[in-house]
Amino acid sequence: MREPVRATVAEMIMPSAELREDALSQWGSQEAHDRFLASWPCLNSIEVAQPSEAADPASALTVAAWNIERCKWVEPSAGVIRRAGADVVLATEIDLGMARSDQRHAARDLAAELGYGYIYGVEFVELGTGDPYETSKFGDIPNLHGLHGNAILSRWPLQDVALIPLDGGGAWFVRSPKGDGQYRIGTRMAMSARIETATGPLLVVSVHLESESDEHGRAAQIETLLQQLDRLYGSLPAVIGGDLNTSCFFDGSPALDSVLSDPAAAEPCFAVVEQYGYDWRGANTGRITTRPAPWATDTRPAKVLDWLFTRGVTASDSAVHPALSEDGAYLSDHELVATRISL
Repeated sequence: MREPVRATVAEMIMPSAELREDALSQWGSQEAHDRFLASWPCLNSIEVAQPSEAADPASALTVAAWNIERCKWVEPSAGVIRRAGADVVLATEIDLGMARSDQRHAARDLAAELGYGYIYGVEFVELGTGDPYETSKFGDIPNLHGLHGNAILSRWPLQDVALIPLDGGGAWFVRSPKGDGQYRIGTRMAMSARIETATGPLLVVSVHLESESDEHGRAAQIETLLQQLDRLYGSLPAVIGGDLNTSCFFDGSPALDSVLSDPAAAEPCFAVVEQYGYDWRGANTGRITTRPAPWATDTRPAKVLDWLFTRGVTASDSAVHPALSEDGAYLSDHELVATRISL
C-alpha cells in the first residue's frame, strides 16, 4: 500500500497522449502499472486553489457528499449545490480533460462557479473514453488529459491536505473488472483536509470505495482510510462522505428496512466506522441515493450507496437532493446527500 500523497501543486502536470498510448500498449502488466503509478506526477500530487474571498469561520455548516458522475454539466451541478446550501462539498467522480465531459477541468470550473476553493486528486488516469455508452458517443474523440478523480470544495481554506490510497492499485489495468474496456492507472482513494471553524479545526474527507468489490473489501478499505486519518490528523472532529458502493442496500431488499439502525449486519464497514468513533445515524436519511440514467438499459435496482459519517460534531437536517437541474434535466446517477453540522 502506498503512503498518503502530501505534495501540492497549483496546476496538475498532465500525462501526454504518447505516455497514455504507451501505457495502454502494456495493459495487463502489474509491473508496468506500478511503474506508471510511481512516476507520473499527476498521481503523486494534489492540485490546490484556495477561495479568493474566504467566508468568516462558522460554528455550523452544511456538508454535502456527491458522486457527480464525471461532472459533465458543471453549471447546472453548481445549481444543485447552491439549492442544497452546501458550504463544503465532498465530491467524487470528477473529470479533467475527458472527451465525455467536454474536456473541462470540472473541479476547477465548479469551484469557480460557486466561488469556492478546492483540492483535486487523481484516482485514475483513463486510457479510454469511459464505459460502453460513453465510448459509443465519444470513442472517436481523443481525451485531452484523461484524468478522473475526487475533490473537496469549500467556502473556507483547505489546509493540511492529503490523498489517501485505499488499495494497492492496478485492478483496472491488470484486468478489466467490468469486462467493458475501461482501462485505468491508479487506485481507489480519499481526499482529506482540515478547515478552521469558529470553534476549532474540522477534518473533512471525500471517499470513493471500489465498485467491483464485496462487503468485506469495502470494510477493509474503510479501515485503511480510518487508520490513516487517525495517523495524519489524530482525533479531530470530522465529517467523512462519499460513494461507499454499499450495494447490499437496494430497493426491495430486507436490509433496507434497517439501513440506519443496523447496517453492519449487511455491510461490515459500518462496524469498522463505529469502532473508530464515527456515527451515521444523524447524518443520513436511509433513503435511496441513486437514479437511473435516461439512456440506461439495465434493470439494476436503486441503491443506498452514498453516506456521511461524523465524529465529535452534531448532525441534523439531513437530506437527499435530486441530481437534476433546475429544469429537471439529469445530471448524475447519484443524488447529493447533505447534513447540517454543529460544532
